[in-house]
Amino acid sequence: MVAHSSIAVMVIYIAFTIFISYLVNKKSSNSGDFSTGGKQFGWLTVGISILATYISAMTFVGMPGWVYNDGMKAIAIHLNYPIVIFFAVVFFIPVFYKLGLTSIYEYLEHRFGVVTRTINSIVFIVVQCISSGIILYAVSLILVRVLPISIEEAIVYISIFTAVYTFAGGISTVIWTDVMQSAFLLVGCVAIFVTALIRMPELGTLPELSDKLTMANLSMSFGDDTTLMAGLIAVSFLHLSVYGSNQLIIQRTLATKSVETAQRSMLVCGYGAFFIYLFFSIIGILLFLFYGGAQFENSNNVILDFVFNHTHPVIVGLVMASLSAAAMSTLDSSYNSMATVVTFDIYKRFFKKEAPNQHYEKTARLLSIACALFVIVPAMLAVSNESVLKSIASLTSIFVGIRLGSFLLGLFSRTANEAGIIAGSITSIIAILICFNIDVAWPWFAPAGTVAFVATGLLVSKFKGSITPQQHAFIQQQKTLYSAPTVSQYMLLVFAAITVASCFYLPTLLANVLN
Repeated sequence: MVAHSSIAVMVIYIAFTIFISYLVNKKSSNSGDFSTGGKQFGWLTVGISILATYISAMTFVGMPGWVYNDGMKAIAIHLNYPIVIFFAVVFFIPVFYKLGLTSIYEYLEHRFGVVTRTINSIVFIVVQCISSGIILYAVSLILVRVLPISIEEAIVYISIFTAVYTFAGGISTVIWTDVMQSAFLLVGCVAIFVTALIRMPELGTLPELSDKLTMANLSMSFGDDTTLMAGLIAVSFLHLSVYGSNQLIIQRTLATKSVETAQRSMLVCGYGAFFIYLFFSIIGILLFLFYGGAQFENSNNVILDFVFNHTHPVIVGLVMASLSAAAMSTLDSSYNSMATVVTFDIYKRFFKKEAPNQHYEKTARLLSIACALFVIVPAMLAVSNESVLKSIASLTSIFVGIRLGSFLLGLFSRTANEAGIIAGSITSIIAILICFNIDVAWPWFAPAGTVAFVATGLLVSKFKGSITPQQHAFIQQQKTLYSAPTVSQYMLLVFAAITVASCFYLPTLLANVLN
């Protein structure tokens, strides 16, 4: 059992979460608050929430373990964030915000038709259910270490607690608790970092260290998942599907005060993600030095073993709270966004088209509980010896061609129609299944699926299907929704070049510091 001080920190975290949920629920009374929060939020609040959602328990547990095994080359898959965020804020966010959408899949019905909207809604629900289940499993690894419960019980308890406060306050609670959870996560990470530095042994000669510090993997192999080529090209497709065509992320930007605020909130991630992943990578290196490169059967256990066996009880409590915060910041977002999609894209569209807004808000709240129960299923199946981070990315890549390709054709093609979307969905899945059976690393699944989708969609649209007059009018309207990029948006591309260049000199700098 852990010390009382560890439990005290956890109790403080839980109390803060409940208190925020209570305050938000007491204040929230406007129709639509569950999904859009009354469009009251500023850019920094939403930006932190976006970071907290995607950079979550999967990063806390998975990234240090990945670096421990494969070295800092793993950071390559995160170098594309500035490029991806540039395209998201210039082309995706303005359209979704100015159309006044609640679910971004409404856009697909305007542009293509109800079948396209339904396909993408179902894909979103499946992907979120899988990825949230893995994240739920990751944080449950913590509870079973400190409480006399099974991992199955831990999964159920965490999911229910998160669902209850999400039900109470909707997206407003999600965003505000994300900000609070980010603070706990930051304190916990800094505590681990400082402890690892203090307890780092006198370094002898570790032949593997120079290889572990290498960040720029210039290999051109499609079978290697940590090359610069894979990070800058392949994973860009995956991340653009996350930040450009994912209800989980976009819903936050739709809760901001204006389209400019929505765009600015995404810049927080564009400029901040690299430093966060670099920080977790350095923690992985420190742990590698601390353990002298000892092998772990499950790389996810590296940081957990250090915390529970080599740190002060207060730090154990901080880390417990941090991991709980990291997981819940993603889980609450998933429950809220999944409930929104089921309510507006399925229930309202097919079962009850004409009802008061209050009815749909109540339905969405109830469905958030149902979504929490569904997520428990993949969590029970998530036990794996792979990095949690790699598992999530591999699974979500299966559907990225459909998720991203639908919006790419909608935004950039005037001729694509629903027949092309349906055909593209089939070929995209086939392309990714082929990738599974040949020597291709998981980052390349996303571009393979997307290219197959777009190519098939354009080709089939040429010979089959048509665009209705209403869709023609919508395409013309869509052109007026864009605006020229700002200086801060263009600077994302400059920042991308700087981060890539840093991969060539940071290893030397780190080696000098560690020695």
